[in-house]
Amino acid sequence: ETVETIAFDAASRRFALGTGNKLIQLWNADGKQAVDALVRTLDSISSSVFTTAFSPDNRWFAFAGKDRSIKIWEVATGRNVMTLKGHTGWVTSVAFNLDGTLLAAGSLSGVIKVWNVESGDEKFSFTNHKESVNRIAFSADGKSLASASGDGTVKLWDTLTGRETRTFTGHTGEVHAVAFSPDGKTIISGGTDKIIRVWDANAGTQVREVRGHEGIIYALAFNSSGKQFASGGADKVVKIWDAATFAETATLTGHSNNVMSLAFSVDDALLASGGTDGTARVWNIASGKETYKLSGHTGAVNGVAFTLSKSNAPKSAAWLMSASEDGSCRLWDARTGGLAATLVTLAETNEWIVVAPDGLFDGSPVAWNSILWRFANNTFSVAPVEAFFTEFYEPGLLATILAGKNPRAPQSITQKDRRQPSIQVAATDAQSGASVTPENPVAARTVKVKLDLAEALPDATHRIGSGVRDVRLFRNGTLVKVWRSDVPLEKGATTLEADVPVIAGDNQLTVYAFNRDNVKSSDRTINVKGAESLRRTGTAYIVAVGVNDYSNAGYNLKFAVPDAKDFSEQVRQSQKDLLNRFSKVEVVSLLNTEATKANILHALNNLAGDKAQVSPAAAASTFAPQLAALKAVQPEDAVVFYFAGHGVANKSRFYLLPHDLGYKGSRRRLDAAGFQTILAHGVSDQELESAFERIDAGQVLFVIDACNSGQALEAEEKRRGPMNSKGLAQLAYEKGMFILTAAQSYQAALEVAELGHGLLTYTLVEEGLKQNMADAAPRDGRVLLAEWLDYATQRVPQIQQEKMNASRGVGTANVSFVEGEEDEQDPARRNIQRPRVFYRRDTPVPIVAVSAQPTQATR
Repeated sequence: ETVETIAFDAASRRFALGTGNKLIQLWNADGKQAVDALVRTLDSISSSVFTTAFSPDNRWFAFAGKDRSIKIWEVATGRNVMTLKGHTGWVTSVAFNLDGTLLAAGSLSGVIKVWNVESGDEKFSFTNHKESVNRIAFSADGKSLASASGDGTVKLWDTLTGRETRTFTGHTGEVHAVAFSPDGKTIISGGTDKIIRVWDANAGTQVREVRGHEGIIYALAFNSSGKQFASGGADKVVKIWDAATFAETATLTGHSNNVMSLAFSVDDALLASGGTDGTARVWNIASGKETYKLSGHTGAVNGVAFTLSKSNAPKSAAWLMSASEDGSCRLWDARTGGLAATLVTLAETNEWIVVAPDGLFDGSPVAWNSILWRFANNTFSVAPVEAFFTEFYEPGLLATILAGKNPRAPQSITQKDRRQPSIQVAATDAQSGASVTPENPVAARTVKVKLDLAEALPDATHRIGSGVRDVRLFRNGTLVKVWRSDVPLEKGATTLEADVPVIAGDNQLTVYAFNRDNVKSSDRTINVKGAESLRRTGTAYIVAVGVNDYSNAGYNLKFAVPDAKDFSEQVRQSQKDLLNRFSKVEVVSLLNTEATKANILHALNNLAGDKAQVSPAAAASTFAPQLAALKAVQPEDAVVFYFAGHGVANKSRFYLLPHDLGYKGSRRRLDAAGFQTILAHGVSDQELESAFERIDAGQVLFVIDACNSGQALEAEEKRRGPMNSKGLAQLAYEKGMFILTAAQSYQAALEVAELGHGLLTYTLVEEGLKQNMADAAPRDGRVLLAEWLDYATQRVPQIQQEKMNASRGVGTANVSFVEGEEDEQDPARRNIQRPRVFYRRDTPVPIVAVSAQPTQATR
């Protein structure tokens, strides 16, 4: 095996070898002797990537490989949204049809599968090849799919009927490459016989043999005009051909090994190639010169794909994706050759991570806990990715990059003080005082947790200790206690204590802290076993706030109250009548005049069990007896808080606007003083954060159907991210909350008279639950909370677009638009409402609703 990297650890007298097969071999060593013995081989958690493709509409991209699954990513969100499984062999090729609704994938097993991209449903499975499927290609109209196989044939498939329509024979060995001309009339193929064969797609006959390569042909590609095509293979060269005369027009040299993949840019000015030498190269077609050599992969580059410019300029190639056997895909700026991001998915899972060159990252918690960051210095230095969460976590990183927004980390990750605080944790029975062990279940409802914390002390490279700050304590992934800011230390150490409620069964108590540079410590975890006598069935509390009638009639709405009623009733019915997960469901509705700031905070404070926080106005409220139904929640309980009404964003803050606005003047003549009055009467995200932090429920859902509500998920700092930052997003991350907002921070939340609802609530209630349309793949008759919220984020903009398109030229009476766009008749120029959702991907996802039979509704 070729050795690509080596690193010594002098302290433990070991060294590590990094090899080309993505294994790390850890060896014992003696300074004067040869290697004693192989200690351990660590296999990579990623899987070799053989192929990648962007959908022509730039909505999706996909890659696949050795783990036999296909990962589909959504460009708008930058998230791995779907994993398609079913192949029994390594996936060798993926392709989208023209409108991006279908994805096809071929594998070494000889099978081709075609999926509906929106639903994830398998549409066809083609099984007529006798050997591996090495490459596939859609015709421009998407009606036909061509496949090249190790059985020496090229087959043509009808994607409407799922039938084989033609078999092309003539190759004398394996066929590795196939491509459709843009007009769909011509197919070219190549393989081990070193010949490019040209076929009439309609007649099924060979019309030409093109010779020139001295080795196996692994890659073929037409340009978008159909006037040229390119070929590459084992002779290490790329050739350009005239598609009309089949004359060779250029030979491009530079690769030091097999050329495995080719792709033209949409403007036909650039050609990308990938090879087993671990590089991707970008060539200028006009000059025949290499523009960029893209290095960084440590394995063969098996796939390359261009995407279009986000500016919708039809002739501009913005990004190039390269897929490698090293287990990663890399995104490059096609105009500069700069690396923009590296994407890794974990083998046979839905876990993923995206990392920018300066250290910014996004991904799933399992992934960022599973990957180590290696630092290029004189020491054998590695650290978990999540240790740098505070400054470098950037939700939606890939979407931000693809949108051309050029995010930047606040500082180089190598400049951080990477020394992590140390933590020891122990628990005692709050009643007996006896130490808690997994073998001795506790019968007390609470345990006393003791934390011993210590900073990393000054050393040769650090004049001061690392410090300890922002200590957090969790039970089963939910935040139960936080000590904010710097923790006072005595000789570099301190002890903290807290009383923590526990439940029957396992209670995993986890603690972490941060150093002075906001670098996270490793987690310290103990398990407390709760006695069976502690078992109880929880209560579901639903608080629904809806305001149609404001104290200032100029702010009145039409559908907020019906929305609040329908939402709470549908959720109540789903939980009580269908699931029976709770002993009871308590519903408190604060509507119109009852929806005051005092009552809203009173409701939340009751759930937190904090009577001291109840204001005199709330205590004196005529609605106080109903609010008394809201008790201090316990870990087995669930809380659903829903708000429909006005919302407003001001700088970094967001405010729910209750009935009692305080402002009496004209809405259209609102001045600075009036605006400040409204803010003072609003319920701020800081007040919401403070209340929710004290609510110790096992599950919490917060839905905000209000304008500008996306601001509630923004952090105060310029960076975005929920760990050790400020705001509801941080709290949602730490408490395992689910938060759904109706719109982005700059957008209105729309009402549709024809529907009788706000768009968000209509999507959640009428479609998502009542019609079970949120039951996504697999359609199993269950609507999971994550499915429900994700459905709303996708469906709301679709409904608005449909309504606006339907109203073109016939007025817009039935749709409310963003202020200032009422007279805009062109739907393409209007602002589209896009909800935001936040939930931690590793949070257990409860069921929202079930149906008697699995739904067949499409998304």
